[in-house]
Amino acid sequence: KDGEDKPDEADFGSLEERDVYEVLYRLCKLSMKFDVVDSWVKPDEAMNLQSKVLSLELLLAMLRQSGATFRSSPRFIACIKKHLCLSLLKNGVSSAPRVFNASIQVFITLILNFKMHLKHEIGVFFTTIFLKILESPNSTFQQKLMVVQLLQKICQDSQTILDVYVNYDCDLNHTDIFAKVLNQLAKIVQSGSGMALAADQELQMRSKGTDALTAMVESILEFTKRNQKDVVWSESGQVIPANMAVVNTGG
Repeated sequence: KDGEDKPDEADFGSLEERDVYEVLYRLCKLSMKFDVVDSWVKPDEAMNLQSKVLSLELLLAMLRQSGATFRSSPRFIACIKKHLCLSLLKNGVSSAPRVFNASIQVFITLILNFKMHLKHEIGVFFTTIFLKILESPNSTFQQKLMVVQLLQKICQDSQTILDVYVNYDCDLNHTDIFAKVLNQLAKIVQSGSGMALAADQELQMRSKGTDALTAMVESILEFTKRNQKDVVWSESGQVIPANMAVVNTGG
């Protein structure tokens, strides 16, 4: 049963490729094996937590150290889509801070290095996990803070944040993720987290929100300066890719 959704050995170009796939596959499965609440509940759940966190951390190490062959291989991409993304959907709503944080770190690596293969999956993560956490009054302070820090990390990469705008907000078939992220960050900075927090926690949340917004603006400016010939300013003041602009050829 465990091998029903894996490629046959003959499908791999080398033993090394097969072994790397096997490790990736097994770690994805291990990261979904246990459901944990908090590490202090029961000794056996503490062990489950350690196994889950370790598997996510090893997956993160694999992704960060992967080369061009791994990042372009249809087999590895398929495994990421089918198994790793499923793991992140489950662990990305965990109430255990270590599991949640490890899931966020894996997601950051995916959006920075694998976004060209995961347009649909990345959109799902934003709309069903991260934006919902920011919008929900039932989210914990730690969850919201870690999501804001995640958004700051994404906003610091000018190419990635512009890709989010082009791939989602400029696509009529997708949710306006860039706009929703911007609105949520602005709401946090202006009105706070919407939670009953201590003064220092509220200040920390607003400060991190401000940092994320600042990173977003700086990345847009950096991208614009670097690619002035490739972007245009619309009449409404928006920066849009030149190949998406409507050229007025006159009468």
